[in-house]
Amino acid sequence: MPAPDIPTIDISALLDINASHADKQQVAVALLRAFTIYGVFYITSPTHPVFSTAKTHDILDATQRLFALDTTDKAHIPKIKPGGFTRGYVPIGGESGSTTMELKEGFSYGYEWSEQDAEAKKHSFNGLQGPNSWPAPDTVARLDRGQPGSFKGALDEFYLNVCDIAAGLLKGISLALDLPESELSKYCSSSETISFMRLFHYLPYADAQHASQIGSSAHTDWGFLTLILSPSKTVGLQLFHENEWHDVPSLENTLVINGGDYLSLLTGGKFISPLHRVVSNGKEERYSMCCFYYPDYDAKIPLLVQEEVKGQAASGNYSLLRDQRSEEDKESSSGGEDGKTVATRLLNGETNFGDYIVSKWTQVYRKGGAY
Repeated sequence: MPAPDIPTIDISALLDINASHADKQQVAVALLRAFTIYGVFYITSPTHPVFSTAKTHDILDATQRLFALDTTDKAHIPKIKPGGFTRGYVPIGGESGSTTMELKEGFSYGYEWSEQDAEAKKHSFNGLQGPNSWPAPDTVARLDRGQPGSFKGALDEFYLNVCDIAAGLLKGISLALDLPESELSKYCSSSETISFMRLFHYLPYADAQHASQIGSSAHTDWGFLTLILSPSKTVGLQLFHENEWHDVPSLENTLVINGGDYLSLLTGGKFISPLHRVVSNGKEERYSMCCFYYPDYDAKIPLLVQEEVKGQAASGNYSLLRDQRSEEDKESSSGGEDGKTVATRLLNGETNFGDYIVSKWTQVYRKGGAY
């Protein structure tokens, strides 16, 4: 079967406060088609810095420097902890959405609170807010390579730029669903403070020793929107479409967009949350930067489409509905509630988005991840 014709959509009109409604509506039509056929697509804009070759080089360079640290330095980076607030280093084997070991390492960070704000808010932070967990100051100084503040600065600028792109996409998604342009924005007033960026370094595997390992297990994303920069030319991301796996190649000056389970369920299955995975060619490393963009922690978004539930929503083919705890956690009843219980309470308005997503992150945490 031929590879799917995954579209590339210029979203400039959604980022321009002076754009006409007609221009924004044209983008919305393209988004509707992409979400309903594939659930994954590329976006670009010649007017936004996140799509520039120079900015891509900056974030890739910073990411490569981070993962090139030796094991001693990495051992001193705070590791992610169970509980859903994911900041810090993700060691190899530190997370998995299945029983397969995922041969990757990662680093999670998000909104950079000032020391003053972090101190003032430390008792009022919700379960997805808090300070970032950076490498030790002397390590950061080496990562700066003689330009103080450049390492953290590159990561922070990239994160805020991607959140800005996501906020623009909300307008197009609202229009695509025949809703007022500002409809979804109402539920995302503080999204940048709870969303986060995950830098990934995928290791090659190609021998019998790694037969039970993968870059990232086949899964759907639980949340709202995932925005991915894939600067590595090495093919790795794959989409499951029409019962076959297809490569999603890296395209210069674009971001890959995945719809999430929550967004799909809110549309009654009209929008697809695509099943995807990351594999290795067995020879080359691969890097990617994934922003998990969330609505507000206390958001309880009503159904966005008043139509018959169909397709994916009817079949329940979502990672959101799966119990992704390890066998050990299932036996000990730790690692949070099972997926179906959490999702049911979410859609019934019995719990908010933040409590739901914290529960899901708790499910995939794996003890004993190795450096």
